[in-house]
Amino acid sequence: KGKRKKVVYFARATNLNLPKGEVLDLYNKVRGPIETSYRNIKAFLPFTSSTKFVFRTLIFVLAIVLYSLYTVFKGE
Repeated sequence: KGKRKKVVYFARATNLNLPKGEVLDLYNKVRGPIETSYRNIKAFLPFTSSTKFVFRTLIFVLAIVLYSLYTVFKGE
């Protein structure tokens, strides 16, 4: 019957003195590569079924280091 419009609010905090449209454009431009990097880090993660937090954190940190080295040497 009566369709309601769904209002969506986005909260972004910044110290930049820019209009809100430019802040959202800048955020959208930067967010994509960040999410892609996290998806690529998963390729460096070994499969584990361990529930130990310390071990899983160590594995994740090692994956980040390996991915960082990969991106550095990939450019050369």
